[in-house]
Amino acid sequence: MKVLVVEDDPFVREMAVAGLEDAGFEVSEVASGSQALELLHTGIAVDALLTDIRLPGADGWTVAKAYRERFPHLSVLYVTGYAERMMPVPGGIILSKPYRMAQVIGVLGTWATL
Repeated sequence: MKVLVVEDDPFVREMAVAGLEDAGFEVSEVASGSQALELLHTGIAVDALLTDIRLPGADGWTVAKAYRERFPHLSVLYVTGYAERMMPVPGGIILSKPYRMAQVIGVLGTWATL
């Protein structure tokens, strides 16, 4: 399963990438919403999106919506440290920061078997 991690905090992004790779996922990573949208236009194909909500360039809601337009069945997992107006794509799951990698891996593993 190919996962795109969109996270502006370098420490959190590194932790997520390392945890996902250790669990056997193929991972791409970017540090902003605008980088994620640029990557989408290059033709990257992913099976799941793990995105922060508050990001430079474009928020996680916008990133997920753009990826879903291209990949209608894309699994989306949002992570956030803020209580805010929720606008997930249908079927998207929201986890609060700090989160445990076991939570993320459990959700992604469930999606991988569907």
